[in-house]
Amino acid sequence: MAIHDILFCQWTGIASGIYLFLAAWQWLCKYPPPWMNKMESLGQPRAQRKLPGTAVVCGGSVAGIVTARICADHFERVVIIDPEIQDSEKPKTRIAQYNAVHIFLSLFVDGVWKLWPNLEAEVEAAGSRTCLADYQVHYSGLPLLVPFREYVPGHFPCSIAIRRSTLQAVLYRLLFRYPTASNITVMPGTVRALHASEDGTSIQTVVVRGLDGTTSSVHDAAMVADCTGATQAGVKWLEAAGFALPAGIRQSYDANLRYVTVCFNVHPALAAKLPIPEAVMQMAVLYTFVPHGDAESSTIAIMKTDNDTMLLLIGSTGHGDLPHRAPEIIPFIAEFKGYSRKIPSWVIETIDALCEHGNPVFNNLKMNAQSYVRYDRAPLGSVPSNFVALGDATMQLNPTHGQGCTKAMMNATTLNYLLHKTESGPTGLPADFSARFFKNSATDTQALWDSTRLHDYGLESCTPIEGETKEKGRLLRWFERKVLSAATKDEEVASALWHIRHMRAADRSLFAPTVLWKVLLTRSIF
Repeated sequence: MAIHDILFCQWTGIASGIYLFLAAWQWLCKYPPPWMNKMESLGQPRAQRKLPGTAVVCGGSVAGIVTARICADHFERVVIIDPEIQDSEKPKTRIAQYNAVHIFLSLFVDGVWKLWPNLEAEVEAAGSRTCLADYQVHYSGLPLLVPFREYVPGHFPCSIAIRRSTLQAVLYRLLFRYPTASNITVMPGTVRALHASEDGTSIQTVVVRGLDGTTSSVHDAAMVADCTGATQAGVKWLEAAGFALPAGIRQSYDANLRYVTVCFNVHPALAAKLPIPEAVMQMAVLYTFVPHGDAESSTIAIMKTDNDTMLLLIGSTGHGDLPHRAPEIIPFIAEFKGYSRKIPSWVIETIDALCEHGNPVFNNLKMNAQSYVRYDRAPLGSVPSNFVALGDATMQLNPTHGQGCTKAMMNATTLNYLLHKTESGPTGLPADFSARFFKNSATDTQALWDSTRLHDYGLESCTPIEGETKEKGRLLRWFERKVLSAATKDEEVASALWHIRHMRAADRSLFAPTVLWKVLLTRSIF
């Protein structure tokens, strides 16, 4: 064989090896994340006999309702404890963001749909609608592309254009109209204490104080779910019950987030005059402006919600005052700085008309610090074997990314997945059940904590976790600007970013060779 034939064979072998390596790398990066596979069993009836005892769900908000629905499939009895749950239509005073703008990512809607197949009918009966999961994000004025062409027409993932208060009432009705609701009861009140079992490995009794001040107890707790939201009450309960949680189990930083939600009543005559493009009305959000790092840290989003209402979000991490009256809104927005495009005139005209004729109601909110209770790092035995925490009760994120309800759904999906794998028997949940739940949940949601935290460290007003500096994450923020720049131009990069933000893909999809190459070659415009 001639020397050039030998060299040709060698180079062919090397090229084939490189191709196979890149193909494997591409496949690994785009492989569905573990929580997507876990969702297959969501809403499926339990194949085995139900687990004995009572699943106690502490908190009746979105995370609590979803958890109760799942527990009804797996346990003989379910009790929901909440001081404000008895009247589902009454405003909830204990939920800080109850009247704030909420966006519901498509993964959350998928999960709710699996749990309650009649979701769409109930949403429409409540005066709302399902819509396309497009939030019309304009990063410093430039629109991010959305992967509509990857889906068959009519099959693009859905969201719900609905106020939090309306959605919560819908979920409550769905919970008690579903066939499994026969084993669910409600205890209006607050959890006062947890009592450990004789061997100290699990929780046996939950003590409840009713609205009238009387005390009662659930003595056969098979599982206790902390769904108390940002109060993260489980830490206090467990320490008082004698469980030795490790020091520093809660991590916390403060992004110093402030935002105002303005609710408008939009009667038909006013709606007919608004200059909103017809195509935009099919989306979950009509328009969103997000600033880049060098601009003022203010954002706006406007959406059409249920029962002839529209919501305007104005958020800030800066030091200026947010609007408190209708005449202050347009001048405040006029100060926004974009990269090359201003906020469209139809957005300004719509907000101006709403301020004048929509009877605006303001809800100002200063968010608490972001926190993460690291139950996943606790030594085996320091957390009761039948204790779990879901949603904000374990991880409270920066709410401006709209991940809160979806994170709770991911936690609930993990709980359902593990319960399906748990055999029924007289001994209760396995000794490592809690540990497995928290480790599985951390695997799924750790990236949310890391990415939002390190993003927030780039904000001037952010106070980092003790022991960390705001320099941490500097490379990630540089890469984030490159990704966003590419997502304004390239459909594949934009698709990866959209699927990650809706939690339908893992962060690793940005490192697929065909995506990473485009990101690195794109000049950052921010």
